[in-house]
Amino acid sequence: MTHATLAIWCVLLAGAMSACTKSSERERGDFERMRIQQRDEPYAATGRRASEERMRQPPAGTMIRESETDTGAIGSGMSAGQPVAAVPLDITPALLATGRDDFHVYCAVCHGAGGFGGSIVAANMGAPRPPSLRSAAVRALPAGYVFTVATHGIGRMPPYAPQLTARERWAVVAYLEELQRATSTTPEQREDSLRAIDIRAIDSTMAAEQRQ
Repeated sequence: MTHATLAIWCVLLAGAMSACTKSSERERGDFERMRIQQRDEPYAATGRRASEERMRQPPAGTMIRESETDTGAIGSGMSAGQPVAAVPLDITPALLATGRDDFHVYCAVCHGAGGFGGSIVAANMGAPRPPSLRSAAVRALPAGYVFTVATHGIGRMPPYAPQLTARERWAVVAYLEELQRATSTTPEQREDSLRAIDIRAIDSTMAAEQRQ
């Protein structure tokens, strides 16, 4: 390697190291500016008036997400340490309509439109699959237990308290109970029922093969 070639490589290497150093310094500077940027502390005074805080007061008439009346059985689904047996709200057409709408948004995707457990999601899941909500075992559960499951989730099922208020969850429970008592089905619900039968047959066959 000639002296000229060596000199060129030294210049290139020095330039690369300088670029890396400048890049690192720039990144550190960026993070430092983010750390020390101007910001407001939640309870700090604004400086305009001693009693005024940085956090803004909600507009007049604003209501909390969960109503203050949603305590006791309505808020928890429990009474004296046990799940309540029945929905602690008046079962009105409006309540059932809310429950039907929310059921189709949040529940039917896994449990099926009719609650039989024959959804497309269930068909493509491995065990344990979403159970049928029309089975004798589920129908025998107290309303408060179903409400608690909807609130906190169970197994693969996530909690739905972030999406639904307590009264909306009770509306879903009320609609499910009506669905369980129904003697007729819609075409969508019949499709759910037939697919659920196929799913149970597949699961039974797989279970029998595993026992052999």
